[in-house]
Amino acid sequence: MQHLDKGEMIFCQSDPSEAAYVVRTGNISIVLHSTDGREMVINEMHSGDVFGELGILTRQPRSTSAVAQSRSQILVIPKLAFLKIIDEEPHLARLILEITANRLQMSVKRESALAFMDAQARLARLLLELEEQEQKKGYITISQEELANRTGLIRQTVAKALGKWRRAGWLITGRGHILILNRKALKQMENNLLV
Repeated sequence: MQHLDKGEMIFCQSDPSEAAYVVRTGNISIVLHSTDGREMVINEMHSGDVFGELGILTRQPRSTSAVAQSRSQILVIPKLAFLKIIDEEPHLARLILEITANRLQMSVKRESALAFMDAQARLARLLLELEEQEQKKGYITISQEELANRTGLIRQTVAKALGKWRRAGWLITGRGHILILNRKALKQMENNLLV
């Protein structure tokens, strides 16, 4: 078991893939860094989630970084132990295959959003996804900076869109949280039906 403080790095992009991890408690962000220093949160791991397995399976260096978003506890599974488990437990191998396939599907959706959606559509899509994940009937806990990092936008663009939607009565914003009032309008924005 490894205990992590908020902001602590687990591994960095390009590091050798020496272990897989299971989140016991807390939240871990999977972050992609560009060559010019920008970063984008591409996934978030919660209790029970496995991460870091892809580099072991592909025998490639880490394609992303992982950082604790809150105080967290993770189980570290060394590479050789992980491969042995995969070899000896076919049901776990199938589960890892399922997890990897689901992440690939999410990655294709994210790439599609970045390639074909404008800024407001990307932001609306993310808000709707977060609301669904948190299951809090419209209540989302996230900062504007985090929204920018997860959509590939700058913070000012996020603030401008949220302000516009707040004035339209679609949502209420506060420090680090958003309450969605008009899900239908955000869904239309995601599908580029509104301008």
